[in-house]
Amino acid sequence: MDWLVRFFSLFLIGVPGWLIFRAFRVPAAIMVGAMVSAAFFAVKGWMVPLPPVGSSLIFQVILGMFIGIRFTSQAGSELKSSLGVALLAGVWWISFPFGLGWIVSRWFDLALPTSVLGTVPGGIAEMSLLALSLNADAALVALMQFFRLSSVLIAMPVISSRINRSLESGIDKAPLQKKCSRAESRVKEVPKLRIGGAALTLFIAVTGGVLFYMLRIPVGGFVGSMIFTAAAAGFGLPVCPLPLVLRHAGQLGLGALIGLNATPETLSTLAEMFLTILGTTATMLGWGIILAFIVQRVTGWNLMTCLLATCPGGITQLASIAEDLGADPLKVSLLHLVRLFTIFVVLPPLIKVLL
Repeated sequence: MDWLVRFFSLFLIGVPGWLIFRAFRVPAAIMVGAMVSAAFFAVKGWMVPLPPVGSSLIFQVILGMFIGIRFTSQAGSELKSSLGVALLAGVWWISFPFGLGWIVSRWFDLALPTSVLGTVPGGIAEMSLLALSLNADAALVALMQFFRLSSVLIAMPVISSRINRSLESGIDKAPLQKKCSRAESRVKEVPKLRIGGAALTLFIAVTGGVLFYMLRIPVGGFVGSMIFTAAAAGFGLPVCPLPLVLRHAGQLGLGALIGLNATPETLSTLAEMFLTILGTTATMLGWGIILAFIVQRVTGWNLMTCLLATCPGGITQLASIAEDLGADPLKVSLLHLVRLFTIFVVLPPLIKVLL
């Protein structure tokens, strides 16, 4: 009973921030709002129940499952034809940001895991989970990722459109893919919830998450859930996405869990680093644009697809706006998915070796 009270307290603490951030249409409002709300409680020193044992693992499994389920058999076929480009994108987004994170750690005397995880474009939830497992400052990592994501979502559609328009009359573009129907162009329309498929999906995700957690793999719950679910979807097993409310619950709970780790020192460090965070974000946008032109030359994809597929943004947000900007949502999702896989396979052991 005590475990349940403490578990649901995480949601009660996080809900006010989520509602406020949603009202102002802030990107990633669920997780970031919950984190800020919980951080307010923590910094003020208000008494809140300690997070229950195993809550982090539960949130890891949920969020990993929702990323893994994106890897359909169609995405697998697309990956085979563009594997080299996908791996290039993965390595590209580890090498330079890792070096940038190392510079930031020296400049501000931050722990290397905190600076690297705050710089590498791996997503707010994903990098925060890694931060918790590597004893980094999870709240600072999440805030750094939030500012990066917000900047990308504001700037990238404008930058992409302007680059595309400026080159439209000056070069012979690769032929655009023919317009397809809304259902065909989406990564995959969410099917109606099937009880059996949902239960199978949940079983596979929990099995993978618990197994990797027991093997002491960094962020094992997330990585195991993601890999097992992706493998099941890729092999054509009858898995299906669970209701989005479950993902939202995972984001809300994780945000509150991270926020409770905040301290006054976290906020002062963030204030000192604000201009640096803006500078690193602008640098990474430029790094992504360079990669976009390389990918376009190699694959012949239309430029808008390449720009959105290689920018340092979030897979969910960019895939959702890809179609509106004339890009291919499947290709955009695929390259970002490979980037996430690469970061989670390579980054944790690399940081541990350097430490």
